[in-house]
Amino acid sequence: MVERKKTTSEILRRYLTLLLGILFCSLGTTITIKSGIGAVPVITVPATLSLIFTNLSIGTWVIICNLILILVHFAVRKRRLKKRILLLQFFTAVALGIFTDLSMDSLEGFAPKSYRGELFACMSGGFVLAGGLYLARIANVGRMPLESFLKFIAKLWGKKYFLVRLLSDVIFATVAGGLGALLLESHDLLREGTVLTVFFTIVFMKLFSKSLREFSYFILPENKEKKLSVIIDDSISESHFVLTVSHEYGSGGRTIAKRIAHELNLPYYDRDVLQLEELNQDETSYRSIFDWSAISFEDEGEKRDEELYKIEAQFIQHIAAKDSCVIVGRLSNYVLQNHKNSLHIFITADEDERIKRVMRKEGVDEDEAVELIKKNTREQERHFQRLSENKWGNGENYDIMIKSSKYGVDRTAAILLDLIKEFRLMQV
Repeated sequence: MVERKKTTSEILRRYLTLLLGILFCSLGTTITIKSGIGAVPVITVPATLSLIFTNLSIGTWVIICNLILILVHFAVRKRRLKKRILLLQFFTAVALGIFTDLSMDSLEGFAPKSYRGELFACMSGGFVLAGGLYLARIANVGRMPLESFLKFIAKLWGKKYFLVRLLSDVIFATVAGGLGALLLESHDLLREGTVLTVFFTIVFMKLFSKSLREFSYFILPENKEKKLSVIIDDSISESHFVLTVSHEYGSGGRTIAKRIAHELNLPYYDRDVLQLEELNQDETSYRSIFDWSAISFEDEGEKRDEELYKIEAQFIQHIAAKDSCVIVGRLSNYVLQNHKNSLHIFITADEDERIKRVMRKEGVDEDEAVELIKKNTREQERHFQRLSENKWGNGENYDIMIKSSKYGVDRTAAILLDLIKEFRLMQV
């Protein structure tokens, strides 16, 4: 798969989105300072230094602190940072400082008069900061200096990015508190609001990631197109037959798929097999799912799902190219949607039959079975729609849809075998 070349228009929109994200980040941190009950940890050190050394503005200290981070990162990486990345981080550091000073000037008279107002300002700061971080993320042209440095440290230590970021916030707050205690009589940069702003920022970031996907595609439609161009490879061989089986939880779909694979003497792959499968390929080309689980990604939820999806999609295309097989779930019907020698099946069942089957299989009572079905259905719908932009269970995505509760597991498998054999004869 060839990496798509970015157009001048796309590059411009991405950098403008990044610039807007930096502006929102600066404004958000400024609002937390003005709340009076504690600023977001990342700004506490520059803000404290600006109170001690009053001849330099807070924006100047933001630039200085970020440049120090860039230099440390450069030194630790033994000068292996690309010039483009260094220039972009330098630009980001300067922009953060300039926008911080502009935000401080524009909010000079802002001061909440009640504790309720201070709490609202604290929450608003987290909201704006989260918006800035979200814009910088979808711009996807580079990371903030702090984020880039912490990502490197997380990888170096083999720790999750979230834990390293949490540790850095504690260090910033501790350093700012120490400087304030030694050189200032008092300041309101470290209070309950310091913790609250972190909480609000995380909450709003998750909300934006889930709710603003269409907005991100509106301003950067290439983000949506990239999923198709990077994941789906139309050049793979179609000489082998592939059966993909999607199914509702409790419909017996996996049992039916195993029987079909056994009768046709085809390799069988599902979630469990995919996770344990060893790929006899160059490690630079593929990662097993087991290896993937040890890698840290910046988004604990959404980003991790997308990375796993890409790895699974590569593997699905790999096994489809090397042999005929049966694949259950894992969005295989979407990944192989253009594969002419594949047949996509969806197995459903009446709810009462699904409940009875889950009760037998999981050893739970009726209420628990109902909850398990609802939970699994929600997860399947969310996962399919978010990663494929299609609706899970929609007949347009499948060649055959069948209700196992109408025929029973054995008869359903037999019916599908006849249809599969007919399809394969047509392909000859």
